[in-house]
Amino acid sequence: MSQRVAEHAPSFEERAAGKIRVSTWEQPPDHFDWIEPTGFTSPRLEPKAPPANGQRCGKMKFYNESKSYGFTKCGIYVHCRNVVSGQLRTGARICFDVKEGGKSPEAVNVRVIG
Repeated sequence: MSQRVAEHAPSFEERAAGKIRVSTWEQPPDHFDWIEPTGFTSPRLEPKAPPANGQRCGKMKFYNESKSYGFTKCGIYVHCRNVVSGQLRTGARICFDVKEGGKSPEAVNVRVIG
């Protein structure tokens, strides 16, 4: 797909006639069928470990190592005393159970999975 730089602002008539493509949202996405036979797999498509026994999964928004606590992106409080396996850090993916009470919901039985 080639794109050209317009020297003038497109008129309504040019846009309505389809001579100028204004938005890529109007068109179906380009498919790259030639990639599949090469065996390439995206690193973003890594299989994720499923949560155990109905646990929730989330990502650490931030973690303060000196104070040993942090919050997930969905606002759940996480303390190092509740970690069952792994090492907490900012950006880590975790699975956990939620314990209600206190100032905010707290993550318990925390497993770091990535």
